[in-house]
Amino acid sequence: MTPEQRVDRLEAIASLFVAAEQRRRKNLREQQEKIGILINMQIKSEERFNERFDKNEERFARNEERFARTEQAIDRLITAQARTHEKLHELIETLRRNDRGGLFA
Repeated sequence: MTPEQRVDRLEAIASLFVAAEQRRRKNLREQQEKIGILINMQIKSEERFNERFDKNEERFARNEERFARTEQAIDRLITAQARTHEKLHELIETLRRNDRGGLFA
């Protein structure tokens, strides 16, 4: 191999190294861009989740208030039903005591 052929061969190898380095840098830039896109998407996803979570938290609080009011209303109905039962029982007892025709015996 002549010295000129060796130089040509070294130039070809150097050219391959340069091309490989350019591809590596291009791939690295593309990967960095994709990583940046993923990070931005993750940030947006977390923001949307937090917005929904806040809305759901408010909705849960409103539901808890409604449940509490419903429980109070049920308690009042139970109390009213017990009073009605007592009054009805008293009425029946009064009618039995005053029953002269034997209808409530």
